[in-house]
Amino acid sequence: MDTLPEPKIIRCFFDRNASPHLPAMELRWDADAPSVADGLWHLPGNVVLKGPAPDRFGITVRRVDFVNFRVRVLWNEMSLQWEALTRTQIMTSSLAPILRALGTDLWYLLEQPVDEEAFAAAA
Repeated sequence: MDTLPEPKIIRCFFDRNASPHLPAMELRWDADAPSVADGLWHLPGNVVLKGPAPDRFGITVRRVDFVNFRVRVLWNEMSLQWEALTRTQIMTSSLAPILRALGTDLWYLLEQPVDEEAFAAAA
């Protein structure tokens, strides 16, 4: 999944099933685009999802130290969380093309300062 068309954002909301609440979007993808209709989505931690691009998607990325990031994802009705992903694991996953299609600069997310609260808790 290298390139995806830009989806239409139907609405933004908070997934209240997550704690803390996760900002998310309801999306409509071009159903005629072959990269959207059906595929394999490779997520960190060897998670592979088969099917169309997500209709409900949300993500938070928090830098917890100089190497690792805490990532939470809403993918349709599924919530996923990783406590210590590296920049490479995030960049090589299917999260990168989805964020690119949404106009999000993943490098900007990965260059954020260390979350001092998370860093102190991990020490």
